[in-house]
Amino acid sequence: MNKLIIAGMVASGLLGYNIKEDGTKVEKALENVQYIKSWVIEDLNSGVMDTIYAEYYINTLNETEELLINTK
Repeated sequence: MNKLIIAGMVASGLLGYNIKEDGTKVEKALENVQYIKSWVIEDLNSGVMDTIYAEYYINTLNETEELLINTK
């Protein structure tokens, strides 16, 4: 459950990153999204998270990832 809270906080804050010319912060944000996605998948596979919640989080993280990729 702590992972969910952290995931929500990080995912909501990712879009607030200022973009540096070299894209460093965007790259770090992408790494964060991918790391959180791995947590959700791990929690889903271990039965800690319900499928409905996992799908919601993964879809939201995928959308965030796409936004970040398109910002690079």
